[in-house]
Amino acid sequence: MTWIERTAYPQFKRLTSARMLHVFFTPSPEEVAWAEKRTGSPESCFALVLALKCFQKMARFPSPDEIPEVVVDHVRRCLESAEDVWPDHGSSGSAKAHRKLVRQRQASPRSCGGWARPARPGWKVCSSSGRTASRRSTG
Repeated sequence: MTWIERTAYPQFKRLTSARMLHVFFTPSPEEVAWAEKRTGSPESCFALVLALKCFQKMARFPSPDEIPEVVVDHVRRCLESAEDVWPDHGSSGSAKAHRKLVRQRQASPRSCGGWARPARPGWKVCSSSGRTASRRSTG
């Protein structure tokens, strides 16, 4: 049987190294400012930054219980938050809005490590969703 770590489905490793924490989960000052501008409390800012960093690393939003404590603690220290501050989006509507903000940020061509890339020559881009069509244009 294949180990889950060897599948295409991104997972957190059992033991997260200090280097991995620094490289993948340390927010830049610009990312922190971006999150603070869009949130109203330290808890929601913490949750938004944590969602951003996890999405950048894993290309998905892991459930809160899936994120290792060492990652949560590292992001907390980077944000200089108190030990009693925990990531909390607030309502489910806020969590959904935060996911949308992260996706928009990552699709922005000016964001570091963004996912946006121009369509290939000869490929159509669907104007309603911004996605590249799966077939080449015929004309």
